[in-house]
Amino acid sequence: MLKKAHIFFAALIGFALLVPAPFVSAQEGENIQSVKIQGNKRIDESTILYYIKSKPGTALSKKQIREDIEQIYSLGQFKDIRVETRETLKGLEVEFFVEEIPSIGDVEIAGNDKVDANDIREKIGLKRGATFNDHLILESNEEVLKLYHEKGYFFAQVDIDQSSKENLVNVTIRIKEGEKVKIEKIRFSGNKAFPDKELRGQMETQERSWYSFVDDSGVYQKDILKLDMFRVEGFYHDHGYLRIKVLEPRIDINKKAREVHITIPVEEGPQFRVKTLKLSGDDAVSPDEIQKSIQTKVGDIYNVSQLRQDILTIADLYSQKGYAYADANPVSKLNDEDRTVDLSIEVDKGKKVYVGNIEILGNIKTRDNVIRREFRLKEGELFDGSKLKRSKQRLNNLNFFEDVKIDTHRGQDPDLIDVLTTVTERPTGSFSVGAGFSSVENLIFNTSIAQDNLFGNGQRLSLSAQLSSIRSDFNLNFTEPRLFDSEISLGVDAFNADQDFLSFDSQSTGGGIRLGKNISEYDSVGLRYRFDNVEVSGVAAADETEFFKNETRVTSRIAPTYVHDSRDNFLNPSKGWRHVVGFELAGLGGAKFTKSVYEVTYYHPLWGKLVGAAHGRVNYADGYGGEDVPGFERYFMGGPTSLRGFTIEDVGPKDSDGDPIGGNKSLLINLELQYPFTKSFRGFVFYDRGNIYGSGFNTKTTAKNFDLTEMRSSVGAGIRFISPFGPLGFAYGIKLDKETGEEAAEFHFSAGSAF
Repeated sequence: MLKKAHIFFAALIGFALLVPAPFVSAQEGENIQSVKIQGNKRIDESTILYYIKSKPGTALSKKQIREDIEQIYSLGQFKDIRVETRETLKGLEVEFFVEEIPSIGDVEIAGNDKVDANDIREKIGLKRGATFNDHLILESNEEVLKLYHEKGYFFAQVDIDQSSKENLVNVTIRIKEGEKVKIEKIRFSGNKAFPDKELRGQMETQERSWYSFVDDSGVYQKDILKLDMFRVEGFYHDHGYLRIKVLEPRIDINKKAREVHITIPVEEGPQFRVKTLKLSGDDAVSPDEIQKSIQTKVGDIYNVSQLRQDILTIADLYSQKGYAYADANPVSKLNDEDRTVDLSIEVDKGKKVYVGNIEILGNIKTRDNVIRREFRLKEGELFDGSKLKRSKQRLNNLNFFEDVKIDTHRGQDPDLIDVLTTVTERPTGSFSVGAGFSSVENLIFNTSIAQDNLFGNGQRLSLSAQLSSIRSDFNLNFTEPRLFDSEISLGVDAFNADQDFLSFDSQSTGGGIRLGKNISEYDSVGLRYRFDNVEVSGVAAADETEFFKNETRVTSRIAPTYVHDSRDNFLNPSKGWRHVVGFELAGLGGAKFTKSVYEVTYYHPLWGKLVGAAHGRVNYADGYGGEDVPGFERYFMGGPTSLRGFTIEDVGPKDSDGDPIGGNKSLLINLELQYPFTKSFRGFVFYDRGNIYGSGFNTKTTAKNFDLTEMRSSVGAGIRFISPFGPLGFAYGIKLDKETGEEAAEFHFSAGSAF
């Protein structure tokens, strides 16, 4: 009878635990002998026990049982918990009965032909093994629909089915994608200052075009359209419309035609001009100096982007004087009555700072001194922001690094600024084997092995060979760009070149030495000595002249040069100049002649990423001491780095067989429009014009002296890219003045820079 009473009392306790008061018992305070967990399948018993404070040896407490239940619920894995106690022969036993929330089993996606399943899985919260909650179904449905809407599938339908088995919920997402809906028309309302076409040009969102199937343009994306509203607003701000309001666009979807029409209302307001401009200069930078450097002027239309750039310019001016933390703040007062702006720019220049530590990271191979010698700033000197920018430019121009980052931060003292340079090295050693085709040289084979950063010292060593049906060239070159870390460069060359110029063969063997020195940040001078032993053969008896005959000659020459190079990047320039003035004097032994060259290249950014490039070169050679310029020293033109679309067969004077004999003068002009698709890949279109001038049996397409009316010309297109083997390029040129017997166009392959 007593035993039955105990069981009945335990049942009463268990029932009491089902009501809001989690525990009712006359045994309050009784010592607990054991604690058990019942009903758990996925969650380990030890995990649950960890959160329960009612442990064997502690006193039974209603309050503690309530807190234990709350702790177990906080795990987020259970939908029901109850507690029962019972007396056993060993003492009081407490049992926690738990009912787990089901977990997600298989998640199947069906019907998704246009959108990858992985893209869908990234968006939804339904993950295998995660705790299942009903709200995940609704949220996942919304996320999948949103993804499809972003890709233009406005009529997509999503149904999510679920089935339960052994505490697992398997989910199937069924998708009916429908057809993609494109933007048919984008209109503006309320715009008077600018037409719809110009405003659409500021937006990333575009109307459907005939080539939409290629670039997927014309897709409506809500987030992108929202950003476009800011772009249109910014465009108005840059044209003085400071009260512009770009209102919420209206989206009309024609389900039958599967088209989207967008209407964007604008309220332009008045256009403002700059009425007054107050500049607060000081002894470091005068107001006049600031005024000359900025673009904003009194009377101009107020331009927010231009003003923003002017603020950066002013900060740079102070940075060049050591005020690295100078802060320029524009204050604008709008006068609605006369539609003007009173503008003042106040400068807080802060304190002068000096260069603290220059730290270099990331250079595993390249030695520190190779990097430090390119810095225009030295530790301890007055900070100059322009020198810091130039330092980064010089490091990039070494072409040893994939990326160069220069960051500044305050040093140990308030008047010090530390410089942290982080470089990512690129492979500087290369072995390349290539082949190409030319209508003149037929199959062209070239190979080279080079190290541009020998032993991390910045030295260059290369061995190259170029073979074709008309040439066999071998070159060995070594260059030390900074002898003993000075501004002096040293180079040594050796070569063996055997070339068939069609009208004669030339085999040249020799070598030389080069010296150079930087005389300013962008200017350098050089002096080269070269010795050649040249054997000329294959000249027909009928074509022999004083300068053009079978013979073996020696040439010994010196060649001074001057170079000004302000290009921002040597491999892929977008702005800057390069001037080369060179002179050669041969006659220290053997043939006596002089050569002069002037070469200029200019790069300038045009619109967006588009870059304009212009290149010109003029050459002049003459003999002295009663001698003419030898035939093997005459100029030839045609190919990837000169007159594209032509070969050497096509340009300049020819002999009686129609083969080129070169000339003693040349003139070349190249114009290009370049578009950099990536940092190391750009496409271009070009116009080339040039010629070789001199005497010969046939000068039908040229003249004896310089003549701008006698020039060959071509147009074409091509690509250049930086490969693991160095810069490579392909171009296709079309002759604009094709002569009888000539090919209409030529395909060119090149290794190295363009000009």
